[in-house]
Amino acid sequence: MIKSDTPKPRRHSKFPFRTRESLRRYVPHLITRLAHRWAADQNVALAELGWNSTMMRILASLSAHKELTINELAVLSVTEQSTTSRTTESLVTTGLVSREISDSDQRVRTVGLTELGTAKLNEIGPVVNDLYEKLIKDIDEEELETCIRVLQKMTANICVNKI
Repeated sequence: MIKSDTPKPRRHSKFPFRTRESLRRYVPHLITRLAHRWAADQNVALAELGWNSTMMRILASLSAHKELTINELAVLSVTEQSTTSRTTESLVTTGLVSREISDSDQRVRTVGLTELGTAKLNEIGPVVNDLYEKLIKDIDEEELETCIRVLQKMTANICVNKI
């Protein structure tokens, strides 16, 4: 059996790091850098439309799920519950979302997207889609699908709320 001269890459980097390459291969570091860069670019683009990412994530969550409680919205929009509550109140005031008493439990209030909210999402959609295309540029479909599956598995491994 012939041994290869090239060392096999390690499955993962261990903390604390001993080399720059170890840091560059540390998945939480990569995810954090990516999330912060994405958020910064998205915030600049949305601010030009008078919006912010919290508002966009709340509307996007409602678009996908149709109706959610404030707590569910907080989890899905990756926002503190108090911020979600204040932002939702503002979105109700502007007519972009509605808040109703749940049919199944009178103590629960649910939030839903209005036609005006859907129109707003359609307005900001091209901006977000352009940013996303920049993000996935030069990544083929197979690589992207693999990335999505791996990130979904990692999320499932550590997720507290299974929404």
